[in-house]
Amino acid sequence: MVTLNYMKDDWVKEKNGSRIMQVDEYQIVETVFYANGNSTPIMKRAYNGKVWCTWVNENKAVVTQPFLESELEPAVPEVAHY
Repeated sequence: MVTLNYMKDDWVKEKNGSRIMQVDEYQIVETVFYANGNSTPIMKRAYNGKVWCTWVNENKAVVTQPFLESELEPAVPEVAHY
């Protein structure tokens, strides 16, 4: 069983990085395996270690990109001062 470190909308950053991002979702892929030597393939959904994160870049464009969960660490978002 996989233990996920983050939830949707958690704030993260790359380890030793400064860009703060928000977690969108964990990437799930379909894998094929054969049970008990059976020739009939069985499809199974599995977590592949990647987390899709979103941030706003220097051009004010929204960017979404996958990162390995092991390359991320928790972050605190910057608070806007008005």
